[in-house]
This record gives sequence, structure tokens and C-alpha cells, in this order.
Amino acid sequence: MTDRIPLIRRPSSASAARSQLPRWVTVLIVVCCLVEAALQLAILAGYPSARQAVFMLAGFWSPLIHDGYGLYPGQPLLMFLTYGLLHSGPMHLAMNMISLAFVARELHRLIGPGMMALIYLASQIAAAALFAVMQPAAGPMIGASGAVFGVAGALIGYAAIVGHRRRRPMGQMWRSVGLILALNVAITVLMPSIAWQAHLGGAAMGAAIGIGLALAAARRV
Repeated sequence: MTDRIPLIRRPSSASAARSQLPRWVTVLIVVCCLVEAALQLAILAGYPSARQAVFMLAGFWSPLIHDGYGLYPGQPLLMFLTYGLLHSGPMHLAMNMISLAFVARELHRLIGPGMMALIYLASQIAAAALFAVMQPAAGPMIGASGAVFGVAGALIGYAAIVGHRRRRPMGQMWRSVGLILALNVAITVLMPSIAWQAHLGGAAMGAAIGIGLALAAARRV
């Protein structure tokens, strides 16, 4: 007589993939880390003005929107993309990348990598646009936090509606959101010059898209 061995259900490849970071998020984190590492090495090599030079070329400068020209052709448009790759130092970089990893993993499980990439891009652009409106003479504005707030806003907007309709537990999502808020409060305290206008613009755009996706999904059910 042989004992029956209970079958252990293994997670499907699809569910396992959903629990991991999308490839584009991993690539983005690596690129941001490489940029910061290069700036740190430049300073160690005796070029202390390297960071300021890069900020001049790739940071977000509100006056360029109103003037319509920059240091090179296309800078007023290109800076909407490049400013999110720059950070003021290792602490700023670490907080943004840790925050992105947490919220991206949660949102990826809900909507997939492609739509999340669009949310990230739209939120980064919206963050810079609102900053330019509210701070027309300011610059440079740098960092991925506006886009990260957009991903967090999309997560809250989408999961809150879908989770409520389907009566799903929301504990893990709220823990991730709580971590984001705690990290960004810490950034605000440690860096008084934080661009909260960009946070607001990114969060608003992400939340609007997340709510729109949730309502669209509800109509399809």
C-alpha cells in the first residue's frame, strides 16, 4: 500500500511573470544608476562641475518652455524625457528607485507592462508640465519622482475601484502605497527644495488613467 502524495500546485508561468518587475522598469533603474555612477566618478576624477553641466543639458528648465529654445536644438522637448534620468545624489536616486520597484510590481500584476509604461511616460510629462506652469522661472527640476507618483496614483485609482467591485483584499497595495508616502516624506524633509508640483502633476495624471482603465474594465464585465 502506498501513501498518496498531495499535489503541490505551482504558480503558472504567467502569474510568476506578473509578480516580477517588467523588463523596461529594470532597464530604467539600471540606466538611472549608471547615470548617477558616471557623475560620481566624474567628481572623483576631478570634475566637480560635471553634475551641473549635465543638469544644464538634460534637466528640466521651465523658462525654456516659454522662450521656445535652449542650448541645443530640441532641448525644450527632449528635457521632458531626460530630466527623469537625473538625480541629485545617491540618496535621491535610491529612494526613487526603491519606490518605483515597489509600486511597479503591484501595478504590473493588475494592468501589465505595456500600459504601465505609457502611464509612466504620461505622468513624467504631466509632472514637468505642471511644474512649468506653477514655477515658470524655476530650474533645473530633476528626478523620477513625478513619474513614480504617477504609477502610484494609477495603482491607487485602478486597484481601489476594481478591488472594491470584486471585494478583493487590498492590504498589500496599501502597504506599498504607504511605503511610497513614507519615502517621499523623508525626501521632502531631507531635501527642502523638492518639486512637489511635479509630484502633484504626476499623481493626478496617473490616478486619472488608472481610474479610466478601471471603469473601462468594469464596462467590459
